Amino acid sequence: MNMSVYSDQKILEFANEGNIISENFDVMCVTPNGYDLRIDQVWISGNVTTGEAIVPGGNHFLVSTMEYIRMPEDAMGQIWIRSSYARRGVFGSFGAVDAGFHGNLTLSFLNASSSPITVSRGDRIAQLVVHEMLSRPKEAYGERSGNFQGSRGVTVKGRNIL
Repeated sequence: MNMSVYSDQKILEFANEGNIISENFDVMCVTPNGYDLRIDQVWISGNVTTGEAIVPGGNHFLVSTMEYIRMPEDAMGQIWIRSSYARRGVFGSFGAVDAGFHGNLTLSFLNASSSPITVSRGDRIAQLVVHEMLSRPKEAYGERSGNFQGSRGVTVKGRNIL
């Protein structure tokens, strides 16, 4: 048996039960094999906004997701930058969404282009792909470390930075 990717049907089924995306779910963000995550807050050089932000070329920025994730204990998430941002020169660096994690995600990006870009609350910036695991972990995220369990907004080192 191999790990498998949740289809749109499975994502809709889980979301209807309050799992995977338990808050701010939008059926228009469901893709054939994932869910497009939307920007809530944007952090640039210590400043946080929930509206529109201009990211200068060469600058690092963080975003929190509008969606509150509730990952099942027998699944993990993988995050991919949306190609529309990659084509604009934006790179993303993401960790896995661990089995049993719940909270808003904080995603890290770099505007590697020389031109400023505009990012806005509600923009679809990354895709969450959910993989079913072969078995449940001995300890889910909250039991193992849980540093970001229950996080809200842009979070660094387990603390909201607002």
